[in-house]
Amino acid sequence: MRPASLISTTSIATVVALASMASDARATSPPQLDHVLVIVMENKSYDEVRTQPYTASLIAQGSSFSNSYAVTHPSQPNYLALWAGSTLGVTNDICPPAGSPWAVENFGHACEAAGLTWRAYSENLPAAGSPVCTATGTLYTRKHDPWTDFSNLDHSNERPYTDLAADEAGSTLPNLAFVIPNNCDNSHDSGCPVAFADAWLAANVPAMLDALGPSGMLVLTWDEDDFSTNNHILTVFVGPKVMQGYVSTGTINHYTVVRTLCETLGLAPFGSSSSQPVITDVWNDTTPATRYSWGRLKTIYR
Repeated sequence: MRPASLISTTSIATVVALASMASDARATSPPQLDHVLVIVMENKSYDEVRTQPYTASLIAQGSSFSNSYAVTHPSQPNYLALWAGSTLGVTNDICPPAGSPWAVENFGHACEAAGLTWRAYSENLPAAGSPVCTATGTLYTRKHDPWTDFSNLDHSNERPYTDLAADEAGSTLPNLAFVIPNNCDNSHDSGCPVAFADAWLAANVPAMLDALGPSGMLVLTWDEDDFSTNNHILTVFVGPKVMQGYVSTGTINHYTVVRTLCETLGLAPFGSSSSQPVITDVWNDTTPATRYSWGRLKTIYR
């Protein structure tokens, strides 16, 4: 072995640089997932929700994003953005939205074309595939269920929320699922505070996490914030493939989430998600062969 005094300054600098790359580089391609479940909550800002007890526990279990933003106001175009990678020109909550039904690409059509399964589970939806604009007063509102506005997907996959428990118990969760709490459980309505929504998550999410299995992921996000100009929301990824207790500081939006979910499910990105970067810093490092470890560095420079 060469004496330490003979190791050149250049060699030392190279070792330090490679060591920094080994320790700091978090970029890892998204894993292929069997199940992804997306919960969309309502109208609360990042700081309003991240300290709620159960939500904070999910943040600790997974990876959260400190610079996550909705794309617009009000609700309906944000849900369209999460489903089709586009607001499709919609700027209001009118039901049905102008221009619908659409035949453009969306998660439902993309999953069906790829041989994957999908379902949406919506609280207070009166029947599978129902096109009603409201139900149970306004606890169910179609503006939060964007799949109803497309002509190129199987509407029988639009299910009442009560069907989720059967799919969890029967190990029949689809590859992609959206969960839409009603307008009290998602903290949309007056008299339904953020603490109430956090309690709903605490009562319902543990069974979802158990059912997702070793190759599943839960995404918790908000459609928009409390109508502030910056639209800063909380987004959290939780699952065995996701780092625990990690806070990503990169800027993301609904389109970034769509792009990343496409990657995890093996779908081609669509709409505005096609131009978004893939989220790469939140995944558990499986130590790719191309990454240098300290042991490898010692072998090279001894």
